[in-house]
Amino acid sequence: MPPVALLLPGAGAQYPAMAYGLYRYEPAFTTAMDTVLEMLGSAGERLYRLWSSGERLRTVAEVHPLLFAVCHALSETVRDRGLRPGAVLGQSVGELVAAVQTGVLPLSDAVRLVAVQADALAEAPAGGALAVAAAPPAVTSFLRGGAVVAASNGPGQTVVSGSEFALAATRRALEVAGLTWMRVQVPAGLHGPLVAEACRETLPAFQASVFAVPHTPLLSGTAGGRPEPERAVDPEFWALQPSRPVLLDAALGQLATVGALLCAEVGPGHGLAVQARRHGHRAVSLLDGCVGAPHEERERLRQALDCLVLGDPEERTADTPSARVAWLRPPGGGSV
Repeated sequence: MPPVALLLPGAGAQYPAMAYGLYRYEPAFTTAMDTVLEMLGSAGERLYRLWSSGERLRTVAEVHPLLFAVCHALSETVRDRGLRPGAVLGQSVGELVAAVQTGVLPLSDAVRLVAVQADALAEAPAGGALAVAAAPPAVTSFLRGGAVVAASNGPGQTVVSGSEFALAATRRALEVAGLTWMRVQVPAGLHGPLVAEACRETLPAFQASVFAVPHTPLLSGTAGGRPEPERAVDPEFWALQPSRPVLLDAALGQLATVGALLCAEVGPGHGLAVQARRHGHRAVSLLDGCVGAPHEERERLRQALDCLVLGDPEERTADTPSARVAWLRPPGGGSV
């Protein structure tokens, strides 16, 4: 079977009960979810109740750990099918999943760190993000009130973060200029100065972990590609990552240097797969990125895994309804 590149998304990809239709039906997925939720202790019990009831995730303390768990469980499901990751690309909280999948961190440390990080970010000043249908150079002159470019996701998608005041002022400037924007479903002003102090407070927790050089090519949205070996094992790099801009477009461009890999978005959405295809990569998303019936999630996963095993994603899925969603629907509000 051909090696695959795992694409791990960040906040904004989540939706209520994401991937819950796979729970108790996919053994590898179920085992991995149970492991992470158990490691989270009482917080994991609360997250399970939110997840299983289909409630909306409203805080970073809810979004980040549950998104981490789902992305990790989907990655383990891919491995369970005998597919070997030839590279792993992480975006935002997806970078901590990538650290596990490439051997940089053991799962137990990564779960502890995502919980510490999420709790700290939940205490940061209130903020949010906007996705703008333009390249960063076309957006920067319309930023207001301390808003910053948080992510460069592609030629026509820039994510801006900041306080609610800054975002409101920026929205007005964008509208006057005729630029299209939409709200990103993230509960904090991630990848900007608004969360910098919260990230610095987590540094001791990261310094208490031992980081290893990745055994599989690791691409980082923060680094805009493959981080240098010394950076990949630097606790500060990982601790401050949520406050630094995401260079997804650059990271996807560098993915081609790893080799001709099939790309699989191993998260609840399809935004990374769409962006990967814009870079000329063959890519499939494991899920549709929206609330659906449990059997639809299972069928979508089955189709996607079959395509990856056969090494032929575009031709094998081009005529299925779920594939039309994965290939043709533009990314939602983006993710950071």
